[in-house]
Amino acid sequence: MIPLQNGIDAHERLIPILGKSAVMCGVAQISASITAPGVITQVGTFMRMIFGELDGKRSQRAEDFLALCHRGGFQATLSEAIITELWMKFILLATNAGMTALARQPMGALRDDPDIRPYFVSACQETTNVGRAKGIALPADALEKVLELVGHMPPDMKASMALDLDRGNRLELPWLSGKVAELGRQLGVPTPTHSMIYAMLKPYAMGRKG
Repeated sequence: MIPLQNGIDAHERLIPILGKSAVMCGVAQISASITAPGVITQVGTFMRMIFGELDGKRSQRAEDFLALCHRGGFQATLSEAIITELWMKFILLATNAGMTALARQPMGALRDDPDIRPYFVSACQETTNVGRAKGIALPADALEKVLELVGHMPPDMKASMALDLDRGNRLELPWLSGKVAELGRQLGVPTPTHSMIYAMLKPYAMGRKG
């Protein structure tokens, strides 16, 4: 199985159930949301999947799946450092989701605002610090790479969690800013920005009531 859910611990949750040999790890890079029961709407055209074995080996099953993806027209990459890829996405996603949801504004209105941008940077830095404290092999320029991606995002883009908030749906908050804050407490790493995002959005985490 290759879990593609947002967050960083889906594979850890599956291993006790399915066994370590049955689980790989994956990252989906796409902007989409559930717009109706059973209906997933993609925003834009970018879509990519990265996957790999947890031990970094290029197994036969991974090579076979890569070939299937290519035959099916998917843009897929077999990574020998999938946990690093997972965390690089997490640094970006946790920040974008939390910030666009909390401010209820699209990326351009936040990213380019001189009063708000420092919070983007601090949230990305906090997640990077947590990852390194956890022993994740992040590149030395991880923060710069993530901020460069932020700079190229469409100005009208909102993370799916922000769209879920607008619609009164349940939020991925516990697995994004909530997870950063949780790991920060466990590892002794300060996470003031993500802790604030989590606290402020927590009343909406279960969706609109009534």
